[in-house]
Amino acid sequence: MTKLIPTQVTTGSTKDLWRLGILPIMAVGAFSGLFGIYWDISWHIDKGRDTFFSPPHNLIYLSMGIVLVVTLLGFLRDRQASRFHLRLGRAHLHPGLVITALGTLLVLVFAPADELWHRWFGTDLTLWAPMHLIGVLGLNMLSFGGLVGTWVDRRLTTDPGRQKLLDFVSIFFAATLIGWYGVLLAEYEFVVPAFPTFWHPLLLTGLPVFVLVLIARLNPVPFAATWAATGFTLIRLLLAGWLMIASSVNLAGHSKPAIPFLLLAGIAADLLVKRSPLWLSGLVIGLTCFVTNYLLTLISSVNWHQGALVFGLPSGLVLAVMAAYSGSWVAESLKPKTTVDDA
Repeated sequence: MTKLIPTQVTTGSTKDLWRLGILPIMAVGAFSGLFGIYWDISWHIDKGRDTFFSPPHNLIYLSMGIVLVVTLLGFLRDRQASRFHLRLGRAHLHPGLVITALGTLLVLVFAPADELWHRWFGTDLTLWAPMHLIGVLGLNMLSFGGLVGTWVDRRLTTDPGRQKLLDFVSIFFAATLIGWYGVLLAEYEFVVPAFPTFWHPLLLTGLPVFVLVLIARLNPVPFAATWAATGFTLIRLLLAGWLMIASSVNLAGHSKPAIPFLLLAGIAADLLVKRSPLWLSGLVIGLTCFVTNYLLTLISSVNWHQGALVFGLPSGLVLAVMAAYSGSWVAESLKPKTTVDDA
């Protein structure tokens, strides 16, 4: 039996990020950001781009500002110097905080840049505009930083109760990370695509595979990928309920996005990732994403025509295999490289 024994600074607090109150703020920030971005898309579709200080914008930037301040304070309060921490001179920086701080800073820096972009070039017709994609990247980094931070703290604590709590927190961050990949498909979910339809099945087939393989490899709880896919679905259902309530009191547009169904893909990830070659796991998980969501298109307003499928499906399966290898590589990089025998 082995256990990780991190080297720690002997002075100051050695509390993990959850006890320091940092991970809960990061979790709320990821949740608020995901709500805010879909709220903003619905707002723009039906209400236009009326002002920079719209309610969705205020939610996104306020939550990101709070997360940034908390993560910066976290660098001062986190006194651990484990093998996971990044050394910068005499400082030991928590990698989860580094990723989250960079992501939130990216969102906040490019918020005024996005405003200038609109003033110079007019209103964007797509979510895939340069400034929007940079903002989505920053928000992705928030959830990924939360996942990394949770996993690092999970490896450093020896308290079984704390370990169990952090295991489920990692599932939450994985669910929000799936949600951020879903944001890239939002204009198809709202049925206002500005780009060819084949991108929808292509990205929906391939993108979720990264997170599903990553969390299945880390396996913080049994059937972790299934739990993450379930968490993603619950978040999207809550979002749909919020948009319905907000639109009824004129606080949101009336457009509602379709919700991707990823539960069966999560089950496939849990069953295959540790038992099959990665290329096969990626193909099966991606194909499961495609088939389940193709069946949903048959009863929804989303339309995948034959031409889109001819190109979108094969390309999506290639992306799924690449995502499976990437997810597995990230999972392996998060695991400890050095252990000592537990006598």
